[in-house]
Parts: sequence; C-alpha cells; structure tokens
Amino acid sequence: MRRPPPFGALILGALYVVALLVAGFLIAETLRLARRLPEVQAAAAATAQVVPTTTPAPPLRIVLPTPVPPTPVPTVADPQAGPVSYHPKSGRYIVVWLPPLFEGGARESFFANADIIDDISPFWYSTDASGRIYGARNDDLVRIAHEHNVRIIPSIHNVTANPNSVVGVLRNPQIRARHVQNILDEVLARGYDGIDIDYEGLDPSLRGDFSAFIAELAAALHRHGRVLTVAVHAKDSDWGGLGGFQDWAELGKHVDQLRIMTYDYHWRGSGPGPVAPAYWIESVSEYARSVVDPSKVLIGVHFYGYDWPPGGPATARPWKTLEEIIATQGVTVNFRERDARGRVGESTFSYRSPQGWREVWFMTEVGLADKIKTVQTQDLAGIAIWQLGYEQPEYWRAIRASLVEDATLVQRAINPLLPDH
Repeated sequence: MRRPPPFGALILGALYVVALLVAGFLIAETLRLARRLPEVQAAAAATAQVVPTTTPAPPLRIVLPTPVPPTPVPTVADPQAGPVSYHPKSGRYIVVWLPPLFEGGARESFFANADIIDDISPFWYSTDASGRIYGARNDDLVRIAHEHNVRIIPSIHNVTANPNSVVGVLRNPQIRARHVQNILDEVLARGYDGIDIDYEGLDPSLRGDFSAFIAELAAALHRHGRVLTVAVHAKDSDWGGLGGFQDWAELGKHVDQLRIMTYDYHWRGSGPGPVAPAYWIESVSEYARSVVDPSKVLIGVHFYGYDWPPGGPATARPWKTLEEIIATQGVTVNFRERDARGRVGESTFSYRSPQGWREVWFMTEVGLADKIKTVQTQDLAGIAIWQLGYEQPEYWRAIRASLVEDATLVQRAINPLLPDH
C-alpha cells in the first residue's frame, strides 16, 4: 500500500503552483503594457506641443520726446526751393526788397517786371532775445515767385521797437547757435531759397560776434543748398559810418551777396540834400570791390524820396505821392548834376506848406542810369532796390535799357565762342 506524500511536500508544491501563477500574470501584464507603449508616447508628445514656450521679456525702451519745430509746419504741400541755376537773368542781379504785405504797388510791379527780377526779399521776420524768429509770412508768394523763376530770400531785421534784442543773441554762442538753427528750420520748412540778414545800427564792439554769426549761418545754409545775403551800411573805409560792426572782408568770405545800402547819405534826421549822390556811391563801391569779390557786391538803389519840413525830420515819400505834390503845387523840378564834391545825379524841388517851405530830393530815370553805369564800370554783381512799389515807371525803363541790354555782358557771353578766347 502506497503512503501519502508528507505534509511538507504538499506545502512546497502549493507554493510552486502559486509562483507559477504569479509569474504568468506578470508576463501577461508586461506584454499588455508593451502593446500600449506607442499610444503613451504619442500622448506625451501631444501634451508637450500644447505647453506654451516662455518668451523672454523685451528690454525696457526709453522713448525720447519728439522735438517740436520752432515754427509751424508749412501750409502748402511739400514746399521746395525754386531753381537757382538761371540767375542772374540779365547778366547782373536785380534784387528787390518787398514790404511785409504783397499787395498794391509792390504786387503790380512784381508781375510787371518778374521777367528780369532775380530775387525778392520780403521784410517779414525779426528776432527776440531768445533767438526765436517771428513775423509775417506768405506761402502763396513763395509759390508765385518760384513759378516766375524768382528766388525768394526773406529778410530778418532789427528795425523794430527794440532793435537791441539781437545784441544778446549775437554775443552768446549758445543762443546764437539756437538762432542759426531756428533760421535754418524756417528756411527749409517754407521752401525759401535762402535768407537775408538786415541787422542795423549795432555797436562796433559786436564786430567779431556778427562775423561769427554770419559764418555759422552761411555754413548751415550752404549745407542745404541755400544762399545767404546780408544788407550792410554803406561806408568807404573799414570803420566808417554806421558799419563799423560789419567786417566786409570777413563777411565776403561767407555770404553769397553783400547788399550795400547806398542810400540815406542825407537821411530823415539830417538836413535836406541828395539821398544817394553819385560821388558817394562811387567811393563806397570802390572800397567794397577792394575787400570783397566784386561778383558778390550789389549797390543799393532807393525808389523813394525824402520830403524835409523846415527844421524837422524828413518823411519818406513814394513816387506816387511826389507826383501828386508836383502836380498840385505846380513846382519846377531841378536836376542837380554836380555839386562841390562831384557828380550828384538827383532831382530836387521845394514847395510851400502850412509849416513853411519844404524841400524834396529824389532819384530820376537819369540818376538811376548813372548808378547802373557805376555798377557796370566797376563790374559789380548788380543792384538791390529798396523798395518795390515806391518807384516811378521810368525806373524800370532805365533798368531794362542799361542792365538787360548790357553790351558788356553780351560781349562776355560770346567771347568763349570767338577764336583765341
């Protein structure tokens, strides 16, 4: 008879069976997880794609304020400087100063003579003690001038209630630099062809400061293709008259035109006499061409006359007023060809008024032709007229006959075409 296995053997067998079952379960679970591995990896990848990537914050930017121009922006679209190549039209420059308002006689005279006028300088601007410029302006006149091939070069002047406001501007290099920048900004914003400086009656101690200002302004304008002209007091020596603060030799190195105010030899506050005698103009122009390139020198021509009362200051009169006085008073006009000092070339008359006898001096067509002859003889750049609209019509007849039909300039033009020239 067989004996049953011992109890210990049964326990070991049971443990063996359990171990086999557990091993089988683990193998089955391992295979199941292996089949799901691609799905788990895909899910992990999808999850990674939707996680936002952190972007570094941009560095802090400092925004500077936009500079504010010293003058308003133009009221016309994209103003541009006019052509500057076709000047002078007649072979010598014919430039005119205009009153602030473009109307009346000035407007009529401009359109009647725009074919021979090269430059106009409306008397628009002044400056304050900070170097800021202010005054009237006319964008429509800029357009009209350029349409007629006329350069527009407005004047900045100190002929104001406070003429010394410019003194501190010139003496302080920082304010002077600001003044130069303000002028340049206005010229470029308005489409001007340049600027005319008319600072008058300053102390001789400002000589160096004024020269520095002109040099700095000329450099700024020339960098942008604009011109600089300057009105100077008439003198026949370096420190003569009111022009001691104006160093012509130094100014001539920088400016494009030196416009000499060869009028008011006898002035409002003096006694009566010729406004611009020929002998004085000759002396002034001879000195000018000795220190400045003659091609830059323009002689001033006055289109007004002076009317002196007995013992009082004179009143400036346009030709229209003088013509009315001559007609209503029935006076005789006398042409003064010479006096003890030399050629004069002006006309004069006297008439009765409630204050007593008044004395008038003015320029005639003959006198103007004589002044133009000086320009031609000394081969200067041309004439600068104060002021458009004051004249008698015969003045323009003399200008056209003497300057536009200048035989010297015609000959100069054809010389390169001739043999041995």
